[in-house]
Amino acid sequence: ADAIKSLVTPTPEGDWFSTGVYTTGNPYGIAEDIVFSMPCRSKGDGDYELATDVSMDDFLWERIKKSEAELLAEKKCVAHLTGEGNAFCDLPEDTMLPGEV
Repeated sequence: ADAIKSLVTPTPEGDWFSTGVYTTGNPYGIAEDIVFSMPCRSKGDGDYELATDVSMDDFLWERIKKSEAELLAEKKCVAHLTGEGNAFCDLPEDTMLPGEV
């Protein structure tokens, strides 16, 4: 609900909101062709633009890159379902549920 509200309400000057968007052409260097939470702004018309002036410290950037790696690993696991080749699951251990191998 917050994501929809952010799209139909103009973003205050100098502010931004995060929402999951397709990453193609993003200015942050996040891998292409995944859905990822990105900083956005809206004029309130239901559309968005990526906020390109958001600064990130090293701690935040490390967390972002870890999330990106997890999503890319998950994407490989379903490659056979998306038509992108044969599935290959090699998820980092810290993403596994207790008891999973």
